[in-house]
Amino acid sequence: MSQDRQQIVQVIESAYIDGIHTNPNLEVVLSGFHPEFRMLVRKEAELTKVSPEEFVAMVLKGRAANPDAFKSPVSFEIPLVEVTGDAAIARVDLSRGGNLLFTDYLSLYRMDGRWQVVSKIFHSYPR
Repeated sequence: MSQDRQQIVQVIESAYIDGIHTNPNLEVVLSGFHPEFRMLVRKEAELTKVSPEEFVAMVLKGRAANPDAFKSPVSFEIPLVEVTGDAAIARVDLSRGGNLLFTDYLSLYRMDGRWQVVSKIFHSYPR
């Protein structure tokens, strides 16, 4: 595994998987997300931009509303990491309790010598 791929996987595992899905924590998220990160959420033909702060708040709200849905630990695979210079994309497949929840596409830039997640789009599977 290349050094870039290792660093990208580490950022995804710590800032995204741990900071969002395992134990939502804005400080952990911002350790690997650029402050200008935006998740684009599509509903019909509309796009909504979500900041890191809003993303963490959404997850915490969902956990509070339906704690049983979060009892099983999240599992994930990163089947794709593609790097070109200082730009990269990664595909992350997230599951919980054996059910595939999301396929995420994360965009990253190497800035100040470290990889940072700058955007996310995703597909949500029926539950």
